[in-house]
Amino acid sequence: MPIPEKTIEEIQQKSDIIEVISQYILLKKIGRNYKAPCPFHHEKTPSFIVSPDKQIYHCFGCGAGGNVFSFVMKYENLQFPEAVAALAHKAGVAIPRIAGQGGDPANSSLNQFYKINEAASQFFQTCLANNAASRDYLALRGVGDAVIKKFRLGYAPDSWEGLLNFFKTKGVSSALLEKAGLAVSNEKGGHYDRFRNRIIFPIMDLKDRILGFGARVLDSSLPKYINSPETPIYSKGKNLYGLNLSKEDIRKTGHALVVEGYLDFLIPYQVGVKNIIATLGTALTTDQVKILKRFANTVVIVYDPDEAGESASLRGLDLFISEDVNVYIAELPSGFDPDGYIRKFGAEDFTRLVKSSKNLFDYKFDKLCRRFDANSTHGKAGIVGEMLPTIARIDNAVSRSELMKKLAEKLSVDEESVRTELKKVKLGRGERPYIIGPVEIKKDYKSAEMIILALLLGGENYISSISRHLSLSEFKNSSIRDAVGIIFNMLRENKEINPAKLINYLGGNSEAAMLISEAVNILEALADKDRAMSDCINRIRKDNIKDQLGRLQEAIRAAHGQKDEDLVKKLVGEYSDLVKVKPLSGEAPSSLPNMVPRHGQGTT
Repeated sequence: MPIPEKTIEEIQQKSDIIEVISQYILLKKIGRNYKAPCPFHHEKTPSFIVSPDKQIYHCFGCGAGGNVFSFVMKYENLQFPEAVAALAHKAGVAIPRIAGQGGDPANSSLNQFYKINEAASQFFQTCLANNAASRDYLALRGVGDAVIKKFRLGYAPDSWEGLLNFFKTKGVSSALLEKAGLAVSNEKGGHYDRFRNRIIFPIMDLKDRILGFGARVLDSSLPKYINSPETPIYSKGKNLYGLNLSKEDIRKTGHALVVEGYLDFLIPYQVGVKNIIATLGTALTTDQVKILKRFANTVVIVYDPDEAGESASLRGLDLFISEDVNVYIAELPSGFDPDGYIRKFGAEDFTRLVKSSKNLFDYKFDKLCRRFDANSTHGKAGIVGEMLPTIARIDNAVSRSELMKKLAEKLSVDEESVRTELKKVKLGRGERPYIIGPVEIKKDYKSAEMIILALLLGGENYISSISRHLSLSEFKNSSIRDAVGIIFNMLRENKEINPAKLINYLGGNSEAAMLISEAVNILEALADKDRAMSDCINRIRKDNIKDQLGRLQEAIRAAHGQKDEDLVKKLVGEYSDLVKVKPLSGEAPSSLPNMVPRHGQGTT
């Protein structure tokens, strides 16, 4: 059920951004604004600015920004309605229900799965307390009572219907337990427990709700681990084990250790290595990387040193790089996983090993040199071919250039040939192509659109001028186009164009919040707003005309081929009219003025 706009505005008015953010981090007053180290990435020099006047925040380090709802969403990992509800409770604002409607049926349906998992977890914990063999196994693996209690470990009894019978007394059907991933149907139409004679590891979300379970055998039988299947509330590729309890330590240290299994997480955590998560025994996914990125911009992967572990590390590297996360790899000695290494050598040795981790370039290069002959032409070509897709994903042009130079030096090949090969790199669908050339043009164009968006936040005079000269369809960036469209609509409806409110109209998501907070800072950094407006309108129109001219050229060639002289004449006329279009005042500059504030220069 959507929350009424009037209610959202009331909650926003009663939720002062300074008071709310001060409940999470310490803010220091600097002039008319407030400043602090950014809670969303590790930094030594504070670059996180909060404006009480505009009721928005912006970090000049990582780019995070938005209004009071955006902050709570990002810090608490909530969806927009959840953040609104949380702030409504604190502000004492009741969220009205539409007459004749109760709560969200979808949420009620999901809640029953959370309740089932909670009850199952309590059942498993009771079984562990009453089963000596399972407790002895955990003691043998070095898992202490405090960790067992903190992470709510349990034991699934060696019974086909132990859990089924427990839920039968509570009136929960076997079919519903199957849907929750706790029961499996047999050929005769009956059901049996999915987990039997195994240690149980509850998998929780950031709100400490149990999503599903992992289960390990007590001996050497196979499969060693099984996990809950996909359910309405659980997806193994979208969750990370232990993040609910390690997130603050990860945020505090600025980096996270990434391991594979439950015990590889629990043993380090038990000895004080608490900035750690586990990937639920599966290959890393983009969703997992994005979740982790909310808490740290640097990760250290600590995988098993076998071939499968190395392959997983290399795949994980590219995922982290694509999300602009710094990644390092800690190499364990052969035959050890994090759990076994700590139990044999101790926490201090493990910490030293982590500190000596290799950066992404050196790790991947060393692995490839073992696979290819780095002294042969064929081997060098193979190494370059494997390294370049990783380098191509790096957003920063300087870093990318330095790595290409380093790769050429290590292999004793011509640097220009490496750059030539980079231009041939094609990334997978949906991945960002960081190929030199077209990127620069796109960045210039987006800069012009961002400056126009900033000016639209500057008052009605700019809005009316810009709307006269630019149509909505001329904005190529979809996010900016959405924001501009909403501003035009707000003007027509005589609504106040307020950056903090605009974020709500855009759905309150992090991308929209960052877009608006960045635009506000661009606006304040513009020295000559009128010149900036004409320059950027000309840039956008010029690029759109260039695109139209290209399409007309193709159409004219096609009409010539079809010998349609009337159509050729019509198209040539349109082409001539477009060529004659003049800029607002003089020629548009070949490059945009440097109006975007550098790190730490602007104010929110």
